[in-house]
Amino acid sequence: MNTEDISNLPDKERYEYLIKHVNKQKEIWLLQAQDGLYAMFEDDNGQQYIPVWPEKEFADSYAIGDWDGYESERMGLHEFLDWMQELQNDQIMIGAFPNSIMQAIPIEPLSFKKQLIQANIKLE
Repeated sequence: MNTEDISNLPDKERYEYLIKHVNKQKEIWLLQAQDGLYAMFEDDNGQQYIPVWPEKEFADSYAIGDWDGYESERMGLHEFLDWMQELQNDQIMIGAFPNSIMQAIPIEPLSFKKQLIQANIKLE
Protein backbone atom coordinates (compact mmCIF):
# COMPACT_ATOMS: atom_id res chain seq x y z
CA MET A 1 0.00 0.00 0.00
CA ASN A 2 1.46 3.39 -0.96
CA THR A 3 1.47 6.56 1.16
CA GLU A 4 -1.53 8.07 -0.64
CA ASP A 5 -3.62 4.94 -0.02
CA ILE A 6 -2.62 4.92 3.66
CA SER A 7 -3.38 8.66 4.00
CA ASN A 8 -6.89 8.04 2.71
CA LEU A 9 -7.78 5.12 4.98
CA PRO A 10 -10.80 5.64 7.23
CA ASP A 11 -9.98 7.38 10.53
CA LYS A 12 -9.98 4.21 12.64
CA GLU A 13 -7.57 2.38 10.33
CA ARG A 14 -5.33 5.45 9.90
CA TYR A 15 -5.18 5.88 13.66
CA GLU A 16 -4.32 2.21 14.21
CA TYR A 17 -1.56 2.53 11.60
CA LEU A 18 -0.19 5.60 13.40
CA ILE A 19 -0.17 3.93 16.84
CA LYS A 20 1.42 0.73 15.55
CA HIS A 21 4.04 2.46 13.41
CA VAL A 22 5.05 5.03 16.05
CA ASN A 23 5.55 2.30 18.62
CA LYS A 24 7.45 0.08 16.20
CA GLN A 25 9.79 2.87 15.03
CA LYS A 26 9.93 4.66 18.43
CA GLU A 27 9.48 8.01 16.66
CA ILE A 28 6.83 10.40 15.42
CA TRP A 29 7.00 13.11 12.75
CA LEU A 30 5.97 16.76 12.92
CA LEU A 31 6.46 19.81 10.71
CA GLN A 32 8.81 22.40 12.16
CA ALA A 33 9.06 26.06 11.14
CA GLN A 34 12.12 26.72 13.27
CA ASP A 35 13.64 25.19 16.35
CA GLY A 36 10.82 24.42 18.76
CA LEU A 37 8.04 25.96 16.63
CA TYR A 38 5.79 23.38 15.02
CA ALA A 39 2.99 23.50 12.48
CA MET A 40 -0.43 23.95 14.04
CA PHE A 41 -3.96 24.42 12.83
CA GLU A 42 -7.32 25.41 14.33
CA ASP A 43 -10.79 23.99 13.89
CA ASP A 44 -13.92 26.13 13.45
CA ASN A 45 -14.22 26.51 17.24
CA GLY A 46 -10.69 27.86 17.66
CA GLN A 47 -9.31 24.61 19.13
CA GLN A 48 -5.60 24.33 18.32
CA TYR A 49 -3.97 21.13 17.08
CA ILE A 50 -0.46 19.91 16.42
CA PRO A 51 -0.53 17.48 13.50
CA VAL A 52 1.59 14.34 13.77
CA TRP A 53 2.47 11.63 11.26
CA PRO A 54 3.93 8.11 11.48
CA GLU A 55 6.61 8.62 8.82
CA LYS A 56 8.71 11.38 7.27
CA GLU A 57 7.11 10.95 3.83
CA PHE A 58 3.66 11.74 5.20
CA ALA A 59 4.86 14.87 7.01
CA ASP A 60 6.83 16.00 3.94
CA SER A 61 3.70 15.92 1.79
CA TYR A 62 2.10 18.64 3.99
CA ALA A 63 4.98 21.15 3.73
CA ILE A 64 2.93 23.21 1.24
CA GLY A 65 0.57 26.19 1.38
CA ASP A 66 0.60 27.73 4.85
CA TRP A 67 3.37 25.28 5.80
CA ASP A 68 5.57 25.87 2.77
CA GLY A 69 9.16 25.96 3.95
CA TYR A 70 8.48 23.86 7.04
CA GLU A 71 10.73 20.86 7.50
CA SER A 72 9.68 17.42 8.65
CA GLU A 73 11.14 16.79 12.07
CA ARG A 74 11.63 13.45 13.80
CA MET A 75 10.88 13.33 17.50
CA GLY A 76 11.78 10.29 19.56
CA LEU A 77 8.83 8.57 21.20
CA HIS A 78 10.03 9.19 24.78
CA GLU A 79 10.57 12.90 24.13
CA PHE A 80 7.15 13.12 22.48
CA LEU A 81 5.44 11.36 25.40
CA ASP A 82 7.17 13.68 27.87
CA TRP A 83 5.73 16.65 25.94
CA MET A 84 2.09 15.50 26.29
CA GLN A 85 1.48 17.01 29.75
CA GLU A 86 2.62 20.44 28.55
CA LEU A 87 0.32 20.25 25.50
CA GLN A 88 -2.56 19.13 27.74
CA ASN A 89 -1.90 22.06 30.10
CA ASP A 90 -1.87 24.45 27.12
CA GLN A 91 -5.11 22.89 25.82
CA ILE A 92 -3.51 21.95 22.51
CA MET A 93 -4.89 18.79 20.97
CA ILE A 94 -3.09 16.23 18.85
CA GLY A 95 -4.23 16.18 15.22
CA ALA A 96 -3.39 12.55 14.58
CA PHE A 97 -2.33 11.59 11.06
CA PRO A 98 -4.21 14.10 8.86
CA ASN A 99 -5.59 12.63 5.65
CA SER A 100 -5.13 14.07 2.17
CA ILE A 101 -7.79 16.76 2.78
CA MET A 102 -6.28 17.77 6.16
CA GLN A 103 -8.86 16.05 8.31
CA ALA A 104 -7.00 14.89 11.39
CA ILE A 105 -8.17 12.61 14.17
CA PRO A 106 -8.58 14.82 17.27
CA ILE A 107 -7.26 13.39 20.51
CA GLU A 108 -6.27 14.85 23.85
CA PRO A 109 -2.52 14.58 24.46
CA LEU A 110 -2.76 12.52 27.66
CA SER A 111 -5.21 10.11 26.01
CA PHE A 112 -2.82 9.76 23.08
CA LYS A 113 0.06 9.12 25.47
CA LYS A 114 -1.94 6.44 27.31
CA GLN A 115 -2.89 4.69 24.06
CA LEU A 116 0.71 4.74 22.80
CA ILE A 117 1.96 3.27 26.09
CA GLN A 118 -0.74 0.58 26.15
CA ALA A 119 -0.01 -0.39 22.54
CA ASN A 120 3.72 -0.54 23.31
CA ILE A 121 3.13 -2.93 26.22
CA LYS A 122 1.22 -5.25 23.87
CA LEU A 123 4.14 -5.21 21.41
CA GLU A 124 6.66 -6.30 24.03
